[in-house]
Amino acid sequence: MPATPAPPAAPTTRPAPVAAAGPVPLAVEGGLPVLYAPRWQPTRTTTSPWLSAWPRPVRFLPTRSGPLSGQVIALDPGHDIGNGRHVSQINRTYWVGFTKACNTTGTATNGGYAEATFTFDVVARLRRLLTAAGATVVVTRDRNTVDTYGPCIGARGLFGGQQKARLMVQVHADGGPSSGHGFHTIVPAASSLGSTRLTAAQDKVLAAAMIAGMRSRGFVPATYLSSPLSVRTDQGAMTVSTVPIVTVETLNMRNAGDSAVATSATGRQRIALGLYAGILRYLGH
Repeated sequence: MPATPAPPAAPTTRPAPVAAAGPVPLAVEGGLPVLYAPRWQPTRTTTSPWLSAWPRPVRFLPTRSGPLSGQVIALDPGHDIGNGRHVSQINRTYWVGFTKACNTTGTATNGGYAEATFTFDVVARLRRLLTAAGATVVVTRDRNTVDTYGPCIGARGLFGGQQKARLMVQVHADGGPSSGHGFHTIVPAASSLGSTRLTAAQDKVLAAAMIAGMRSRGFVPATYLSSPLSVRTDQGAMTVSTVPIVTVETLNMRNAGDSAVATSATGRQRIALGLYAGILRYLGH
């Protein structure tokens, strides 16, 4: 009789979580495809529809009445896990007041947990908080799969205005120096490019509210930057937004402590609560 094999050795590292790696269950959670595919401006002269190779934009209706009843809020979970499988498509450049590539692959923790999966999970948690407070929430992508990529910068930037949102929050995570931790925000500089002259002042007000919201949940500004607010001229999606917009780099995925937050369901919920507090503050609640 053959000897009983020894049990396999325990893994030395915990596998990266895979939460929120697939499509949002629209029928279960009340999400509806947007009533029309938003159009966007990929060049100076032509207009294109939302591409079929991209995730679909989705609208979530309020689940209760509350302080945000009547508000429409746009959320953009950064990147898409499929961007790395569609390199030629995401490297294609478009006109958004200047020429810039469609998208990037985003970063990841040292253990391989992708920014795209992290942001998709955080946005799902955030929009549940918002719809429970009475808001209608529109999200740029309904899935995080290798079969799709994007959406591209122009479409993401114009989305909030096309959906008549009061504001748009782009949720990201940084790939900064491993010795540093914390969050920061990015807004576009006021210039002649895109729509920045229309939104730049309110973008800063929105960023200040998001900084305060994140602080209220115990998060600290990035230790590797001089300020939690960066005003930049190279942000393609934000350049064409016609509603107040901010990017929140919620943590540094290359830092061990921040990575532990990112890979924890409790940590992601706390980040969503920080973003929620910032949106409430901006809207006067």
